[in-house]
Amino acid sequence: MANIQKRVQFLEAYAVVSLLALGVLAFFTFTQKGQKIDELTVQRLNVAEKNGQLVAVIANTDRMPDPTVGGKTFKAERPPGMIFYNGIGDECGGLVFGAAIGENAREGNKYGAYAGFTFDQYKQSQAIGLTYNDHSGIREVGLKVWDRPETSQAEYIERGDVIGKMPEGPEKEAARKSRRESGFSPTRIFVGKNKEREAKVTLYDAKGNARINMMVDTAGVPRLDFLDESGKVTYSLPGNTKANSHR
Repeated sequence: MANIQKRVQFLEAYAVVSLLALGVLAFFTFTQKGQKIDELTVQRLNVAEKNGQLVAVIANTDRMPDPTVGGKTFKAERPPGMIFYNGIGDECGGLVFGAAIGENAREGNKYGAYAGFTFDQYKQSQAIGLTYNDHSGIREVGLKVWDRPETSQAEYIERGDVIGKMPEGPEKEAARKSRRESGFSPTRIFVGKNKEREAKVTLYDAKGNARINMMVDTAGVPRLDFLDESGKVTYSLPGNTKANSHR
């Protein structure tokens, strides 16, 4: 019996030493500088500072992190891509993409595709971005600049949660309206190709109204339009009847 106990103790010690040796080997294998990996398949990849704070995340749909603003995380369904984080741990931009084909046979070859590479305003949503939106060939591609409010997006979301718990009635509707106004984020600049296949530059006012359109249409005709708040063209170049007939 004593001999058996000695053998068991020896095997236990051997197992511990082997495990430690394997751990050391794995550590040096994955921390060795210049280590070459021909192919790596992961569902999520985190890039972090030495203190563990996230710098960037690359992930599939299921493992994409929820948005983080003001140190608070909010639930949201997100497409696959890459998310960037600033020095205080808030999300500050990212790259997302995706596509879908209509499942209904009556939809024929209809599809939807999108991609976006954006950077966020401090404690807010995207302030500038390259965007692609395609609905079965009706597409818009370009650079956009948004005018975001100074209030934190975290505050906006929390306020929405509070309003959602209010009983239906005039007070709730007034609160919803006030929240919409406080979170108003109009597009201010668009540079790209619109759904009418025009190469176009549009400048908007602070209310989100297009005020200047510079474009070249599908026939190669250039035009510069100045608009009032209602969208009516007040002056065009070149100044001919045909040009002034456009909206």
